Amino acid sequence: MPDAGSSAEADLGLKGLSHLVIQVSDTERAANFFHDVLGLERTALSWPEAEAATVLAAGDGQHLILVRSDVRPDLTETGVHHAFALTPAARKKAAHVLESQGREVFTYAEDPPGETADGFYFFDPDGNRIQLIAQTEGDTSGAPVLHHSAIQVADILWAEQFYSDVLGLMPVHRVGWATADYARAQAWADGKEEMAPGTRRMDKRYSSIVNNRLVPRVNMQVYFACGAGQLAVYLANQHFQESPEEATTGVPRTGLRVSAAGLTRAAERLSEAGWRFRGPLAHDAGLPIAASIYLRDPGGNFIELAAAGEKVA
Repeated sequence: MPDAGSSAEADLGLKGLSHLVIQVSDTERAANFFHDVLGLERTALSWPEAEAATVLAAGDGQHLILVRSDVRPDLTETGVHHAFALTPAARKKAAHVLESQGREVFTYAEDPPGETADGFYFFDPDGNRIQLIAQTEGDTSGAPVLHHSAIQVADILWAEQFYSDVLGLMPVHRVGWATADYARAQAWADGKEEMAPGTRRMDKRYSSIVNNRLVPRVNMQVYFACGAGQLAVYLANQHFQESPEEATTGVPRTGLRVSAAGLTRAAERLSEAGWRFRGPLAHDAGLPIAASIYLRDPGGNFIELAAAGEKVA
């Protein structure tokens, strides 16, 4: 990969994850769920490009935005998920709440360093997979913070080129490029290790000269550093419906923090790359984001580059 990634990241002023916009069938039920399990607090905020949304405050000025949708894709067997970092005590409390609700906690592993053990995953009432990562007590004392968001694409190399060369994110971990990754896929197939959905698959051999017609494979993944957070990109393991090519705004959506000056530079860079986008668009006063650029990545995922606005109590 080009070494320009780190300088490009600094040039755009990318500072981490700003917010997530996810789809739910009932915003009231979902808001109560995330409050009870994670302690996220409901706000009175409206959110740009998220009609009739319920906005929950996370730590570090981040937000989770819940948008009602009657039609939601089933992503339970894909790599798509969202991770929050919180103290071990808060994670233990979350486990008690989930148990009281009769919701299963999964302990399967993932590939990035630090996530290979001590897994903690569950599904919200609408099938969104959530991961909780335990930090040390000294790392955070407030509400859970967004640790990473994982999306899926049909072409992992095109996606890596876009996020590295255009947005300037630095790849910090790759899965599927090393022989050890495929040995681990075999261990998964042999039932020796339980891995997260979307990370492994069984491929059919199209040859008659081998007896074993199915072979375990790892699904390629790239993790990008984005300030204190990460953006994870997974190769899709099943057919999925992409958003319309001409669309720039929609849900679900991942918001990345960008400096005000970086937002202008991002628009210039996207224009130079011939990438379709909207913005920068200024938002109303009193919101935690002041302006945004909206775009669609090579996999059809909606991405928002958001400059920080006013701090909201």
